[in-house]
Amino acid sequence: MIALNQVLYGCPHHFAYGKNIVIKSIFCLGMAMKNKSRMGFTLIELLVVIAIIAILIGLLLPAVQKVREAAARMKCSNNLKQMALGLHGYHDTFRTFPSYKALGTSTSVGWHAMILTFIEQGALAARVDLSLPSYAVAGNVNRLLGGNKINTFLCPSQDQIQSSSAIDNMPNGDLAYTIHYVGVAGPKGTNPTTGTAYTLNGPGTVQGGFAADGILPYHSVFANAAPTVTSAVRIQDVSDGTSNTMMIAEWSWQGLVTNQGAFRAWQRGGLWDNDFPASKNIANSMRTVRYITNTNHNETSIGSNHTGGCNVAFGDGSTRFLKESIDLNKVLLPLASRNGGEVVSDY
Repeated sequence: MIALNQVLYGCPHHFAYGKNIVIKSIFCLGMAMKNKSRMGFTLIELLVVIAIIAILIGLLLPAVQKVREAAARMKCSNNLKQMALGLHGYHDTFRTFPSYKALGTSTSVGWHAMILTFIEQGALAARVDLSLPSYAVAGNVNRLLGGNKINTFLCPSQDQIQSSSAIDNMPNGDLAYTIHYVGVAGPKGTNPTTGTAYTLNGPGTVQGGFAADGILPYHSVFANAAPTVTSAVRIQDVSDGTSNTMMIAEWSWQGLVTNQGAFRAWQRGGLWDNDFPASKNIANSMRTVRYITNTNHNETSIGSNHTGGCNVAFGDGSTRFLKESIDLNKVLLPLASRNGGEVVSDY
């Protein structure tokens, strides 16, 4: 009797039929029995639920991926900002952007290592020795620097974070960490405004030569032979305007490393008439020319794994996302030149 009362008076419909206790009792008992018989799901109901969940996951995954890519692109832009500020810190201290030590037949230390003090890497900066090659002598302090991972030099959208060159091996057997951002040495080709050729040092047949009209070249003036002292760029040399001249660009797109050896240790600088890992010529459209062993390292295309383009830092320290579709001759080459007097189209 107590159990029956609990069923009747616990039913939300119990008082819906006034004083007719027979009708309301029968109705409530029926509802209780119906609810008791529906403790599980039918197969069809279960399949419908699974289908709905699958549809929701399908809708959510692209949104999650877009959020992750937006975060990676923002982190990448911040990396470029930090390096650009580091270069300006270097310029404020030395009254010039980084210059390279001419070491004969050995590759010098690059600008990435020279700005360590200005990107909160003072301990590593204290170990850099500009009088030594960046990697040629086994065990030298500069070569060992490559075993340190510098997150500021790495784009979160690129999975390969170590050198793909076997000569960048560390004492523990690992390869040195690499860079995903390169300096802009300058444009290679013809100035679209004046019709004259941009400055190119070296014959241009070994690794693509050294462009010289950008903010971060190996040698900023024309030379017929390897200079004993390299010439660097000062802010006052950027007559096209620092806000109109690229300084650092992403160099980490999928397909660039089809031939092993494209990515190299982050402390590497350049070797006259040879490779220039720290900076690149702007000679091709984004993501079009990949590395071919020992032939074109200096003029492989800039680009990234971000959808539609890549991040670039300009001479004034600002960062912008350049679309992959922008015109090489009307936009990219002029933006790579510090003093060409070009009229840059909208981009």
